[in-house]
Parts: sequence; C-alpha cells; structure tokens
Amino acid sequence: MALRLMVEGCREKVKEFVESIKKVPQWRFYSGSRVSIGRNELRIDCFFDEKPDRREKPSLTDKSISKLTITSEDGEKIEMVLLDAEVVQMGNGITYVHGKNYDIYADKCN
Repeated sequence: MALRLMVEGCREKVKEFVESIKKVPQWRFYSGSRVSIGRNELRIDCFFDEKPDRREKPSLTDKSISKLTITSEDGEKIEMVLLDAEVVQMGNGITYVHGKNYDIYADKCN
C-alpha cells in the first residue's frame, strides 16, 4: 500500500525536504502535485511505496497478475495484463495505475 506525504510551508524548505526524501533508497517516489499558497509558501503531496529488496530477484510466479480494462465512450474495450499492478485513487476522479507489461511481439521483425 502506498504512503501519502503532504508537506506544506516555506517554498524553499519544502522543495529541499521533498528532494531529500526522494533520495532514500528504501522508498520509491511515483507521484506528486504542487500547490502554491501565497508568494512564499508551497504544498506538495507525494506518494511513495517500498522498493522491493534488490538482493533477492523475484520470479515471474511471485508477481501478482492483474487485468486492466479501459472502456472508451463509444463502448470499445482495451485490455492489458499487468504484473505487480498498483492502483492509487488520487482524488477528483483521477486514478493512477502502474504495472509492468511484456509484449512478446515487440522485438519481432517482418
């Protein structure tokens, strides 16, 4: 599950703090939004999750498999299979979906 961090205050201190948090190797930063509050203040919302331990490489069977279906306004459907999918409700009707997909035909030549 992702963590949401909201930092608000002096513009320069907020930027400096968020940049330092992004460098912590245990955590992966994957989304953020900035809102100016007056001339010298800033609010940043960030989403983080834990990076997997790099010493042990997971096998394909260890990964969760999800199917993402997107339906267009005219009813057409697009389906994708994602490995290790993450779904985060960002608010205001926005959903962030992140995962890995492998296309077996991507490197084929005609």
